[in-house]
Amino acid sequence: MKYTDLLWMLDVLYRFYPRYHTHDLILLAEDIWKWVNNELPEDSAALVYLKTLFTSPTEAIQWVWDEIELLTGAYRFHN
Repeated sequence: MKYTDLLWMLDVLYRFYPRYHTHDLILLAEDIWKWVNNELPEDSAALVYLKTLFTSPTEAIQWVWDEIELLTGAYRFHN
């Protein structure tokens, strides 16, 4: 996974996926990004929720990456 690939896929979603910015996946990805950067307080509900879903920030990022690839797949590979 490369950061530039992630940006490219988010751009594809922005162009073709209706209301992608309000999609639950994007909101979850924002919380994960805050978790990675230690921007979430220890007692925040978002951090508690993320820790129940994932064992580490790395696992969370990989999961989001896989989900974004699935969403963008239909737009990336036209027949």
